[in-house]
Amino acid sequence: MMVDLLLTGATICPVGAPPILDGAVAIQNGRIVAVGPADLVGALVGQPRARIQLEPQQAIIPGFHDSHQHIFSYVRSRTRLSLWDSTSLEDLLGRIRRATEQHPPGTWIVAVGHDQGRLIEQRHPTIAELDAVAPAHPVLIMRACAHIGLANSQALRSATIDPTTPDPAGGRIERSNGQLTGVLQESAIGLVSRAVIAPPVDWASGLLAAGREYHRRGITAIGEAALGHIDGLRDLERLEQGLEQGLGLRVYVMAYQAVAAHVIRQANERHGQPAQWSANEWLRFGCIKYFLDGTLGGGTAFLTEEYGDQPGNRGWPVMTTAELHEQVAKAHQAGLQVAIHAIGDAAVAMATDVYERVLAQEPRANHRHRIEHVEAVHAGLPEQMARLGLVAGIQSCFTYWESGDVTRLGAGLAPWGHAWGALLRAGVPLANGSDNPVLPDFQPLQGMYAAVTRRTHAGLILAPQQAISPAEALMSYTAGAAYAAFDEQRMGRITPGMLADLAILSGNPLGPEPEALREMQVDMTIVGGRVVFER
Repeated sequence: MMVDLLLTGATICPVGAPPILDGAVAIQNGRIVAVGPADLVGALVGQPRARIQLEPQQAIIPGFHDSHQHIFSYVRSRTRLSLWDSTSLEDLLGRIRRATEQHPPGTWIVAVGHDQGRLIEQRHPTIAELDAVAPAHPVLIMRACAHIGLANSQALRSATIDPTTPDPAGGRIERSNGQLTGVLQESAIGLVSRAVIAPPVDWASGLLAAGREYHRRGITAIGEAALGHIDGLRDLERLEQGLEQGLGLRVYVMAYQAVAAHVIRQANERHGQPAQWSANEWLRFGCIKYFLDGTLGGGTAFLTEEYGDQPGNRGWPVMTTAELHEQVAKAHQAGLQVAIHAIGDAAVAMATDVYERVLAQEPRANHRHRIEHVEAVHAGLPEQMARLGLVAGIQSCFTYWESGDVTRLGAGLAPWGHAWGALLRAGVPLANGSDNPVLPDFQPLQGMYAAVTRRTHAGLILAPQQAISPAEALMSYTAGAAYAAFDEQRMGRITPGMLADLAILSGNPLGPEPEALREMQVDMTIVGGRVVFER
């Protein structure tokens, strides 16, 4: 049997099966056709058209599947002022001031990547501080989580916001002693962001550049976690164009708003055919995304107890139980999968209860409804989620980059923060991802490291009883993510018949020293049997 490519000499981590030392993977027509010990596979396939001889210390794994990220937000964020590595208010404000010096008065300054937890002052800049460095420019700073915005007076005036402006549904305009503070929570950010005038984004080149960054991290498949959030159906058109031009990522769409209506309509028109369907080998549909609460770092995630550092605040849901039930039931009745953004334990409980009610009214096997983030739970919730067949869309890289999110939980919930272990022990499938671009980086290996060691980038250990094994962490980024996207027949394991989407690592991620994950690197990424990245 003549094959297109033979990878040989490395350890193979098939996922769900023991590693194969000195293994080989044979690829033909973009699919895996043989896996096993190098001598046996070599004898089977004969002389390949191309051979890559790997080192014994290297490991072949399925390509990482980032089950929850936002590639359009990532492309746009790279055109804006970056605050990712700001560690003090002096530095942050200096960057804003220098940006104003480079643009005429009246030009919008939009910054991304702010996180007060990474600043030595441990607070947001005040509106007075922003006004002082940008008196003639409207400024909008997006917190890394994108659920909190900071605006100066010029920006608020441009959006016609004053102290009497009512809070929008699902959001809050923060005030102190009747005066605006410049802090905008959840949907209130939209009041200002709609007024922003910014240069157009080159989406075509931006998407291709983003794809190269994903490949550099060993990522071969993504879940686009709110397609339509940027520009409605234009996002779908741009995604399709990017895939035609060689983006090189398998994409599962979680549709949002305008795109959600489009997907529901198409699902209803399919007359009983499978609700998850492929437009082509790269693009698949079948999931609708809803937001239920905010974030821990922003203090807007909905909890059953007060935040440990903010007495009186438990966050809030952005819709009522009745509203959520109506939306979930509509998508469920169309045969679609539903994903609900729920971070606080009260939000997770609310989402789980709604799923239970909808499934009782209209039972459906293999629905694989999802709860995205699940950053806090409480006793009994994981078991309820498992009983209902729910999937947890987690981001263990949040643990790695922790800088004042889960550590805000009070004493009762702290042991239940990022409770990947409790979810797995209860039988809840985990689908790992990054939520890119809300973190300084989105390396799956960092997420694996944090899931296994519970150690943050700063060395803090968080709820060690919630650790999972290296094999379980790898599963969550491969087969688990594929399962969440109804794609486990094509992706997530190294077995014959699977797509030849692979990552070659500098070491074995299942080795005896979990600390090695922190220094491990991606040496090569292969998509459809073609090398798309080589270090």
